[in-house]
Amino acid sequence: MGYRTETEILKTQVQSLYILDKLFRKNFDSLQELVDLMPGIFHVNDKSDLTIGHLNKAGEEWGLLSKEEINNMGFEYFEKNIHPDSLKYVGPRFLEFYEKADDDQLHAEFQKIRNPRTGEFDTFFTVCKPFKEHNLLLTSSNPISGIDSVTRRIERIAGEEMYVRKHFDEFRSLTRRERQVLTRIAQGFSNKDISGQLYITLETVKSHRKNIKKKTGIPTTAGLVQFAIAFELI
Repeated sequence: MGYRTETEILKTQVQSLYILDKLFRKNFDSLQELVDLMPGIFHVNDKSDLTIGHLNKAGEEWGLLSKEEINNMGFEYFEKNIHPDSLKYVGPRFLEFYEKADDDQLHAEFQKIRNPRTGEFDTFFTVCKPFKEHNLLLTSSNPISGIDSVTRRIERIAGEEMYVRKHFDEFRSLTRRERQVLTRIAQGFSNKDISGQLYITLETVKSHRKNIKKKTGIPTTAGLVQFAIAFELI
Protein backbone atom coordinates (compact mmCIF):
# COMPACT_ATOMS: atom_id res chain seq x y z
CA MET A 1 0.00 0.00 0.00
CA GLY A 2 1.33 3.46 -0.88
CA TYR A 3 1.63 6.41 1.47
CA ARG A 4 -0.29 9.31 0.00
CA THR A 5 -1.64 11.66 2.65
CA GLU A 6 0.28 14.46 4.33
CA THR A 7 -0.44 12.86 7.71
CA GLU A 8 1.08 9.52 6.67
CA ILE A 9 4.15 11.18 5.16
CA LEU A 10 4.62 13.36 8.24
CA LYS A 11 4.37 10.33 10.53
CA THR A 12 7.18 8.47 8.80
CA GLN A 13 9.45 11.50 8.54
CA VAL A 14 8.92 12.34 12.21
CA GLN A 15 9.63 8.74 13.14
CA SER A 16 12.97 8.83 11.34
CA LEU A 17 14.01 12.07 13.06
CA TYR A 18 13.26 10.68 16.51
CA ILE A 19 15.24 7.54 15.72
CA LEU A 20 18.21 9.65 14.67
CA ASP A 21 17.82 11.90 17.71
CA LYS A 22 18.00 8.92 20.08
CA LEU A 23 21.04 7.49 18.33
CA PHE A 24 22.80 10.88 18.41
CA ARG A 25 22.39 11.17 22.15
CA LYS A 26 24.18 7.88 22.66
CA ASN A 27 26.81 8.17 19.94
CA PHE A 28 27.30 11.87 19.20
CA ASP A 29 30.94 11.38 18.19
CA SER A 30 29.70 9.19 15.32
CA LEU A 31 27.34 11.76 13.85
CA GLN A 32 28.32 11.38 10.18
CA GLU A 33 28.20 7.58 10.32
CA LEU A 34 24.71 7.73 11.82
CA VAL A 35 23.48 10.21 9.21
CA ASP A 36 24.75 7.96 6.43
CA LEU A 37 22.81 5.01 7.86
CA MET A 38 19.48 6.80 7.51
CA PRO A 39 17.31 6.41 4.40
CA GLY A 40 16.34 9.39 2.28
CA ILE A 41 18.05 12.78 2.40
CA PHE A 42 19.34 13.84 5.81
CA HIS A 43 21.41 16.82 6.83
CA VAL A 44 22.46 18.42 10.09
CA ASN A 45 22.76 22.20 10.26
CA ASP A 46 24.48 24.51 12.71
CA LYS A 47 21.62 26.46 14.26
CA SER A 48 23.65 29.66 14.55
CA ASP A 49 24.24 30.19 10.81
CA LEU A 50 22.41 27.22 9.18
CA THR A 51 25.58 25.89 7.52
CA ILE A 52 25.50 22.18 6.81
CA GLY A 53 27.76 20.22 9.13
CA HIS A 54 26.70 16.78 7.94
CA LEU A 55 25.01 15.63 4.73
CA ASN A 56 24.37 11.97 4.02
CA LYS A 57 25.40 10.19 0.83
CA ALA A 58 21.84 10.12 -0.48
CA GLY A 59 21.72 13.91 -0.22
CA GLU A 60 25.00 14.36 -2.07
CA GLU A 61 23.96 11.91 -4.78
CA TRP A 62 20.57 13.55 -5.33
CA GLY A 63 21.85 17.12 -5.38
CA LEU A 64 25.17 16.39 -7.10
CA LEU A 65 26.84 18.70 -4.57
CA SER A 66 28.90 18.14 -1.43
CA LYS A 67 28.14 19.96 1.81
CA GLU A 68 31.26 22.10 1.23
CA GLU A 69 30.02 23.19 -2.19
CA ILE A 70 26.58 24.05 -0.80
CA ASN A 71 28.04 26.01 2.11
CA ASN A 72 30.41 27.90 -0.20
CA MET A 73 27.48 28.99 -2.37
CA GLY A 74 25.69 30.47 0.63
CA PHE A 75 22.33 32.08 -0.16
CA GLU A 76 23.04 31.68 -3.88
CA TYR A 77 22.32 27.96 -3.47
CA PHE A 78 18.78 28.70 -2.28
CA GLU A 79 18.18 31.29 -5.01
CA LYS A 80 19.22 28.81 -7.70
CA ASN A 81 17.60 25.67 -6.34
CA ILE A 82 14.53 26.60 -4.30
CA HIS A 83 11.37 27.64 -6.15
CA PRO A 84 10.66 31.38 -5.67
CA ASP A 85 7.31 30.67 -3.98
CA SER A 86 8.94 28.24 -1.55
CA LEU A 87 11.72 30.72 -0.86
CA LYS A 88 9.21 33.50 -0.23
CA TYR A 89 6.66 31.66 1.91
CA VAL A 90 8.27 28.50 3.31
CA GLY A 91 11.69 29.94 4.11
CA PRO A 92 10.49 32.53 6.65
CA ARG A 93 8.39 29.92 8.47
CA PHE A 94 11.42 27.66 8.86
CA LEU A 95 13.52 30.60 10.12
CA GLU A 96 10.87 31.49 12.68
CA PHE A 97 10.78 27.88 13.83
CA TYR A 98 14.59 27.77 14.17
CA GLU A 99 14.46 30.76 16.51
CA LYS A 100 11.76 29.52 18.86
CA ALA A 101 11.62 25.71 18.80
CA ASP A 102 12.73 23.41 21.60
CA ASP A 103 13.78 19.75 21.41
CA ASP A 104 10.21 18.43 21.50
CA GLN A 105 8.94 20.47 18.56
CA LEU A 106 9.02 19.76 14.85
CA HIS A 107 8.20 21.77 11.76
CA ALA A 108 7.13 20.33 8.41
CA GLU A 109 6.61 21.94 5.02
CA PHE A 110 6.11 21.02 1.39
CA GLN A 111 8.56 22.86 -0.84
CA LYS A 112 9.79 22.74 -4.42
CA ILE A 113 13.48 22.05 -5.06
CA ARG A 114 15.18 22.03 -8.45
CA ASN A 115 16.22 18.60 -9.69
CA PRO A 116 19.80 19.02 -11.01
CA ARG A 117 19.31 16.27 -13.59
CA THR A 118 16.11 17.56 -15.17
CA GLY A 119 16.17 21.25 -14.28
CA GLU A 120 12.55 20.89 -13.14
CA PHE A 121 11.25 21.54 -9.62
CA ASP A 122 10.36 18.44 -7.59
CA THR A 123 8.02 18.60 -4.60
CA PHE A 124 9.74 17.69 -1.33
CA PHE A 125 8.39 17.07 2.13
CA THR A 126 10.80 18.47 4.73
CA VAL A 127 10.74 17.98 8.50
CA CYS A 128 13.09 19.70 10.99
CA LYS A 129 13.81 18.95 14.64
CA PRO A 130 16.14 20.89 16.97
CA PHE A 131 18.96 19.16 18.82
CA LYS A 132 19.64 21.99 21.23
CA GLU A 133 22.20 20.19 23.35
CA HIS A 134 24.67 20.77 20.50
CA ASN A 135 22.92 23.75 18.84
CA LEU A 136 21.99 21.72 15.77
CA LEU A 137 19.01 21.13 13.50
CA LEU A 138 18.17 17.66 12.19
CA THR A 139 16.44 17.72 8.82
CA SER A 140 14.81 15.00 6.74
CA SER A 141 13.84 16.05 3.23
CA ASN A 142 12.53 13.72 0.56
CA PRO A 143 10.86 14.00 -2.85
CA ILE A 144 7.23 12.95 -2.73
CA SER A 145 7.80 10.73 -5.77
CA GLY A 146 10.08 8.45 -3.75
CA ILE A 147 8.40 8.65 -0.36
CA ASP A 148 6.97 5.10 -0.45
CA SER A 149 10.42 3.55 -0.70
CA VAL A 150 11.82 5.80 2.02
CA THR A 151 8.84 5.04 4.23
CA ARG A 152 9.37 1.30 4.02
CA ARG A 153 13.04 1.70 4.92
CA ILE A 154 12.22 4.02 7.83
CA GLU A 155 9.69 1.55 9.18
CA ARG A 156 12.24 -1.23 8.96
CA ILE A 157 14.81 0.88 10.81
CA ALA A 158 12.21 1.76 13.45
CA GLY A 159 11.70 -1.94 14.08
CA GLU A 160 15.46 -2.46 14.33
CA GLU A 161 16.22 0.65 16.37
CA MET A 162 17.03 -1.15 19.61
CA TYR A 163 19.21 -3.65 17.77
CA VAL A 164 21.13 -0.87 16.02
CA ARG A 165 21.61 1.08 19.24
CA LYS A 166 22.80 -2.04 21.05
CA HIS A 167 25.34 -3.01 18.39
CA PHE A 168 26.47 0.36 17.02
CA ASP A 169 29.80 0.35 18.86
CA GLU A 170 30.56 -3.09 17.44
CA PHE A 171 29.68 -1.86 13.95
CA ARG A 172 32.02 1.11 14.33
CA SER A 173 34.86 -1.18 15.40
CA LEU A 174 34.83 -3.05 12.08
CA THR A 175 37.41 -1.95 9.53
CA ARG A 176 36.45 -1.16 5.94
CA ARG A 177 37.83 -4.52 4.80
CA GLU A 178 35.99 -6.38 7.57
CA ARG A 179 32.74 -4.76 6.45
CA GLN A 180 33.43 -5.87 2.88
CA VAL A 181 34.01 -9.43 4.07
CA LEU A 182 30.91 -9.33 6.27
CA THR A 183 28.80 -8.18 3.33
CA ARG A 184 29.88 -11.20 1.33
CA ILE A 185 29.41 -13.58 4.25
CA ALA A 186 25.85 -12.30 4.60
CA GLN A 187 25.31 -12.75 0.86
CA GLY A 188 26.19 -16.43 1.21
CA PHE A 189 29.61 -16.50 -0.42
CA SER A 190 32.18 -19.06 0.71
CA ASN A 191 35.62 -18.15 2.04
CA LYS A 192 37.08 -19.17 -1.32
CA ASP A 193 34.62 -16.94 -3.20
CA ILE A 194 35.41 -13.98 -0.93
CA SER A 195 39.13 -14.56 -1.41
CA GLY A 196 38.74 -14.34 -5.17
CA GLN A 197 36.41 -11.33 -5.12
CA LEU A 198 38.59 -9.23 -2.80
CA TYR A 199 41.96 -10.50 -4.10
CA ILE A 200 43.12 -11.63 -0.68
CA THR A 201 44.36 -15.00 0.53
CA LEU A 202 42.09 -17.66 1.97
CA GLU A 203 43.89 -17.37 5.30
CA THR A 204 43.26 -13.62 5.34
CA VAL A 205 39.54 -14.21 4.78
CA LYS A 206 39.48 -16.69 7.66
CA SER A 207 41.29 -14.17 9.85
CA HIS A 208 38.78 -11.43 8.97
CA ARG A 209 35.87 -13.79 9.67
CA LYS A 210 37.34 -14.63 13.08
CA ASN A 211 37.87 -10.94 13.90
CA ILE A 212 34.34 -10.05 12.80
CA LYS A 213 32.83 -12.67 15.09
CA LYS A 214 35.03 -11.52 17.97
CA LYS A 215 34.27 -7.80 17.51
CA THR A 216 30.53 -8.26 17.06
CA GLY A 217 30.17 -11.02 19.63
CA ILE A 218 28.09 -12.94 17.07
CA PRO A 219 29.17 -16.59 16.63
CA THR A 220 26.72 -17.71 13.94
CA THR A 221 26.34 -16.91 10.25
CA ALA A 222 22.62 -16.29 10.75
CA GLY A 223 23.45 -13.71 13.39
CA LEU A 224 25.96 -12.02 11.09
CA VAL A 225 23.32 -11.84 8.36
CA GLN A 226 20.96 -10.05 10.77
CA PHE A 227 23.77 -7.68 11.75
CA ALA A 228 24.62 -6.92 8.11
CA ILE A 229 20.97 -6.25 7.25
CA ALA A 230 20.47 -3.95 10.25
CA PHE A 231 23.46 -1.82 9.23
CA GLU A 232 22.57 -1.91 5.52
CA LEU A 233 25.68 -3.78 4.43
CA ILE A 234 23.41 -5.77 2.13
